[in-house]
Amino acid sequence: MKKLIIVCLALFVASSAFAQKVNFGPRVALISSEIKLKDPLATVTEGDAQIGYQVGVFLRFKLLGLYVQPELLITNTQSVLEVAGTGTVDFEFGKFDVPVMVGYKLGPLRLQVGPTFSFLSKAESTDPGAVAQDIKDNYKSATVGYQAGIGVDILKFVVDLKYEGNLSAFADALPAGINSDQRQNSIVFAVGFKLF
Repeated sequence: MKKLIIVCLALFVASSAFAQKVNFGPRVALISSEIKLKDPLATVTEGDAQIGYQVGVFLRFKLLGLYVQPELLITNTQSVLEVAGTGTVDFEFGKFDVPVMVGYKLGPLRLQVGPTFSFLSKAESTDPGAVAQDIKDNYKSATVGYQAGIGVDILKFVVDLKYEGNLSAFADALPAGINSDQRQNSIVFAVGFKLF
């Protein structure tokens, strides 16, 4: 958590030093996410996408003809895997996410892409018998991914639609010990409000 605060403070100082105009405000998002299995498995298949959420703040400033938009977000995502002979296993993940989007305004649209740094705070699975287990130790505490998408500003509202993927595996094995490269991919629909 201290690293996140240091990163955000550094970005704010940089924006104050170099930016012509700075925007800041709260941000909320709905996330449709699913676990992708890189290695095919006969006993485990990917389930349907599930809805999660994000809450946090964003900062935007102009730099060298582009805009830079770092965000500090609390994220909750859900995912499902189908296990043969067992049924559906539900997953819930809590994370602190720090996307750093770089974008260009093209007419009313904003085109954007950038890395996202994720820090795991919670991981639980619930089996078909409704028994919840803490599985945080099965997952990496920090991962790096990417986001790409479009956005538009309407009055003081900031609206974005982005795809988020992982550059590295979220986990190398399922909680049951089955080897498989897990990556959680998401569609993010976010709305922010410019306080200034």
